[in-house]
Amino acid sequence: MEYSDKIRKGNLWLNIFQGGGYMKTKWYIRPIVWLPASFFGIFILILCYLAYFYVPPEDRVYQSPYLQSVASDFIDTDEFRIHYTHAGAGDPLILIHGSCGWLYGYRHNIPALAKHFSVYAIDMPGNGYTVPICKAPEYDLDMMSRAILGFMNAKEIEKAALIGHSSGGGWTLHFASRHPERVDKLVLIDSNGFNIPEKLTFKLFYIPVVGELFSNFFTIDDVRKGYQDAFYNTSLVDDTMIHEAMTPLTFYHNRRAQYLSIRNQDWAMTEKALPDIDIPALIIWGKNDKYLDYNLAYRFERILPKVKVVVIDNCGHSAHEEQPEQVNQLMLEFLGGNS
Repeated sequence: MEYSDKIRKGNLWLNIFQGGGYMKTKWYIRPIVWLPASFFGIFILILCYLAYFYVPPEDRVYQSPYLQSVASDFIDTDEFRIHYTHAGAGDPLILIHGSCGWLYGYRHNIPALAKHFSVYAIDMPGNGYTVPICKAPEYDLDMMSRAILGFMNAKEIEKAALIGHSSGGGWTLHFASRHPERVDKLVLIDSNGFNIPEKLTFKLFYIPVVGELFSNFFTIDDVRKGYQDAFYNTSLVDDTMIHEAMTPLTFYHNRRAQYLSIRNQDWAMTEKALPDIDIPALIIWGKNDKYLDYNLAYRFERILPKVKVVVIDNCGHSAHEEQPEQVNQLMLEFLGGNS
């Protein structure tokens, strides 16, 4: 092709996109060029609306059978109205659930522990029935730590043993690194705390729009799958458990917290602090954990100064729910509640 021909054809296409004379004669080409771009732009606008402006319906109709069977209350800190339940008497013991959970997760543990301790199970920020009273909470690790500290101060608890499951274990570790003088002992169940690669599902929450869409449009089947993946014996997962878990996840502030907590909680901070957490700790892990590999328990054992590790066979990520009798016995022996 001659150089002059290339120039001519280049100018021809330039005229098409600039609405030049060629477009005036070849009018039928215009829709071919602009229609796909228009549809794509409309599609992006719809996604942004669904991610940032659409508010999914909340389930405020469901009446939790568990909450009807126990006494629970609220107490205000500077940033949150924290929902909690209390049972028993004795030395204080605070139970911290994991992400996407609430104090319901400790339903099999509170009665046994309350025979020996003054047990508080709390709904952490962004979960359960706790409500933010501050503007634009970020749900980072420091905010979770402030929630535990604020609760302890509000209840005038000077020092307590803490139990944390999954992300709750990580929040507990972060609190212990910030306020070691307020922590007597630690029990960590299938716990976060290491800066390890996340599964693809969680990585998607880091992507703007995508994370918001996932939070807005998860279904009860997604919650069921999540619960079943947390158990080795999936026959233990029933409809009541799914509805108890699903209901508070529909609350607007909790949906928002799910993607913000994943984006803003930097586990590198917790991992860096581990060698300096000189507090007696019990690590309990389900050997069949699909979320966090049980070998992480031995990694904790190599780093934490004062630690005991127990790995439970035929048990998944929620060891305290799947094997409550064994886990309760281990916790009571470690905490000194069997005397």
